[in-house]
Amino acid sequence: MKLLFLQFLFCLLSVSCSNSNKMNIPKEYLTRDTMIEVITDVHLVQASQRLNIPIDTADTGTATSFNYVWKKHHITEVEYKRSLDFYSHNPSILDTIYEKVLNNLSQEKAELMGKKNIKKL
Repeated sequence: MKLLFLQFLFCLLSVSCSNSNKMNIPKEYLTRDTMIEVITDVHLVQASQRLNIPIDTADTGTATSFNYVWKKHHITEVEYKRSLDFYSHNPSILDTIYEKVLNNLSQEKAELMGKKNIKKL
């Protein structure tokens, strides 16, 4: 009886956990992969603004920097904000997106640090 209860509990947990990340994203929203790329670039733009380092040689300010992101990914700011709102209402999905964004940002940092160390030599 105890074993049957544990098996039932395990199955229930497996199904509940797997469904949250397997949710179908409606077509009017950006895909998870696109959101990962866009959010990564948005954070890079924000960091470049804080450090006063332009992302693009034509970069003249905040709006231009974010326009660079929208053009790069062939989206509009409205699409981004609408999609971010959708994912914000689905925190388990947003959590997995941000795990990948943080991984991307860590990789970018490692590449930049590697380039910086090469220049010193």
